[in-house]
Amino acid sequence: MKFRTACLTALSVAALALSAATPVSAAGSPRADNPPAKDCIPSIAQKTGGYYDEAPEKGLGFWFFMMSGTGTLPFSAEFAAEMKRADVRIEAVCPVGMLKGGKGFWTPVGSDGYSNMNFLNGRIWYPGGWKFTNNKTGRSFLIDGFWLHDLPFISKASGNGYVDGSKKPVETEMATYDTFDVFAQLPTPGLGGLGPKDWRYYLTDSWAKQLNTVLGTKFKRGDHALSLEINAWPLPGVHAPLKEGYEAVARP
Repeated sequence: MKFRTACLTALSVAALALSAATPVSAAGSPRADNPPAKDCIPSIAQKTGGYYDEAPEKGLGFWFFMMSGTGTLPFSAEFAAEMKRADVRIEAVCPVGMLKGGKGFWTPVGSDGYSNMNFLNGRIWYPGGWKFTNNKTGRSFLIDGFWLHDLPFISKASGNGYVDGSKKPVETEMATYDTFDVFAQLPTPGLGGLGPKDWRYYLTDSWAKQLNTVLGTKFKRGDHALSLEINAWPLPGVHAPLKEGYEAVARP
């Protein structure tokens, strides 16, 4: 199984990268026909710099597997219920936006102004993120800039973590997922694009403990936090639909 997973992962990533080998930078401008969310708080990292990994700011050679599209990230019922119990306010960090009903996040994706791959350290980068704030204590945990890693055996999601308004991020390993499951799901029937249909993220022990300390939650390692459906296209400027059953709060 491990050999099968490794081969499938390597072949899939190579094919996808070659399908849109267009150098871009994390600071590139998004197209008007694949715009960022409007209901989001400003990004610290994109405005002032300071990604934990400096590569996105240096404009090195990046490629992302598609040029435009969307990602839909609904919370699991358990994750949403625990955030509600702990009285945690959830906000999106631009260009990421909120789904209606507080059901999760959505984000534009693609090499036109958003996503990139850093083959120097095996990271697939996305700008923006999310902020969790305990309404009673005011303590917060912000993720601003996140990535999937490490190519070609991607199985983790990490981000730039800022605790209680800190100015300097700490590299935060947030979640793990099943690599074989991801690439087995790459075709997405019905939406027309390419991407995993139900990519499940499970909390790491370290982030579960960090969230519990900062927010007063009661998460544990392996809790299903959210899922991801990507609807990505090799063409620029595709206004791709979100996952069926979900709507954005404010999508241009």
